[in-house]
Amino acid sequence: MFRFNLPRKLILKSRSVVLVGICVFVTLSCGSGVIQNFEGIRIHSDPRVDRIDLRIYLVDRNGIPLIWNQSILSPSVGVSTVSEADFTTNAKVYSMRNGKQHKKVYDGRLLDLRWSQELNRLDRLMTAEIPRGFIDDDPERDTHLGVIIVEIQTEKQGPFSDTLERAAIYKY
Repeated sequence: MFRFNLPRKLILKSRSVVLVGICVFVTLSCGSGVIQNFEGIRIHSDPRVDRIDLRIYLVDRNGIPLIWNQSILSPSVGVSTVSEADFTTNAKVYSMRNGKQHKKVYDGRLLDLRWSQELNRLDRLMTAEIPRGFIDDDPERDTHLGVIIVEIQTEKQGPFSDTLERAAIYKY
């Protein structure tokens, strides 16, 4: 009887060790707070009457947009989420004169940062805005266009930045 109990106890013990190991692995991988393949951003702007809407695409090292649900850690999905509050942002807006970057007219954080998705696309992107009321007037500028530089980072990733030249920053 002793001969049959020993292997059975070893089997039960090894199963529990494997189960605990799997639980520890899953806990560490899900709670890491890192978006897989996130190595940069690409920004686009949409001028509105009262603000500049920004679309911030999360991209890999080749500049290809990341896809929703591509990894275990997906923003705003499931137990392990990356909240908008976990991102630190900064935007610098410059006016233009003679076709070149001129005077800094805004330096501050992006407002209303949130996860978003375009229709019929799976790209991971965030949207944010810069109210036109926050942008200083530059009487020396010679166009309504300007340069927008956006920097974004999380506690564990970044900073990543992108520059958008010839963006409409002033009303026509």
